Amino acid sequence: MDAAKSKKCPFCEPSDRSRVLENEFCYATWDSYPVSNGHLLLVPFRHVKDYFSATDAEKAALWEMLDRAKPLLDERFEADGYNVGINVGRAAGQSVFHLHVHVIPRYAGDVENPRGGVRGVIPEKRIY
Repeated sequence: MDAAKSKKCPFCEPSDRSRVLENEFCYATWDSYPVSNGHLLLVPFRHVKDYFSATDAEKAALWEMLDRAKPLLDERFEADGYNVGINVGRAAGQSVFHLHVHVIPRYAGDVENPRGGVRGVIPEKRIY
């Protein structure tokens, strides 16, 4: 068994109730530690370490799921914007080694100055 999978991967056996959306290759579920209201994760069913280890079909399914997730999030949470991100490797902050895409709704005023968006992963590089 894959060493990463043997540590009880939280994404490998999703319950039907936890699935917000799904397609042939992946599902969407609410983040257990949300950054904002509506923080959603897009996750392949197959245990795959990171984005670069996924098949072309899995990658396409994730992006199709993103397009389906946005209208759902718009309706339920009325976000003003979104950050979409993938952590690949420990140095980039990946802590669960099963590929997942974060879809984070953003709201006007949720931070003092949102300029730089995902560049904020390195705080001193956020404002340019």
